[in-house]
Amino acid sequence: MLIYLCEDSVIDLLMLKHHLHVFSEEHALRFQILSFSDGNELLTAYSQAAEHPVLLFMDIYMNGKNGMDTAKQLRNMGYTGGIIFTTASTEHAMDSYEVNALYYLQKPYDHLHFKHAMERCGTLFQKANQNFTFYSRKKELTVPYSDILFFETGRHTVLLHTTYETISFSASLTQITNSFCHTDSFLPIGKSYLINLHQVSGQSDHDLIMSDGSIVQIPVKKRSTILAYIEQWNRKQVR
Repeated sequence: MLIYLCEDSVIDLLMLKHHLHVFSEEHALRFQILSFSDGNELLTAYSQAAEHPVLLFMDIYMNGKNGMDTAKQLRNMGYTGGIIFTTASTEHAMDSYEVNALYYLQKPYDHLHFKHAMERCGTLFQKANQNFTFYSRKKELTVPYSDILFFETGRHTVLLHTTYETISFSASLTQITNSFCHTDSFLPIGKSYLINLHQVSGQSDHDLIMSDGSIVQIPVKKRSTILAYIEQWNRKQVR
């Protein structure tokens, strides 16, 4: 997903990129980042771009057009994505409500504060992440959520089982699970599987049966909890 960074301090920009990189590794997300040193530069790029950012980080005090005025102009141009302000001052904290900002991240901040800001972006990420994008054999692949049956732990890899093929790629199931934390339709089954509940067609005493006939074994100790969750999830779908 595309993220804009508007920051005129090289040090602060590098720190922000570092936090985004760590966060993306923690949650197995893929960010495309474009950086700008002032508001005018960002506005020019935005007006000419075919793809607009899901989220932008905006410093308030910059040379040229300041961050608050830039954010207001973006909203007037129709930008509906997320805005997180980054600044050393609290002077404009109340003004941030005028542009429906998600968070006011005060410098200097650590990774915990950064994560608190990113937690406000769950709905944005959910809308942007209706496709799972990953690398396999040095190629970028994208699979719609609707085509995913389940993920399975392999030998130093993760196996992605879709409705039409199985793909192996380098990752951990924990990373994959974290990347789907914004949706309740993907459920971890022990330490070996992450399933798409939309693709569960039935169950036996010990296993789940997927729509293609594949069998996912439920760990004995987690059986009652997992089956109760699936039953509750199914009830919610028919309301």
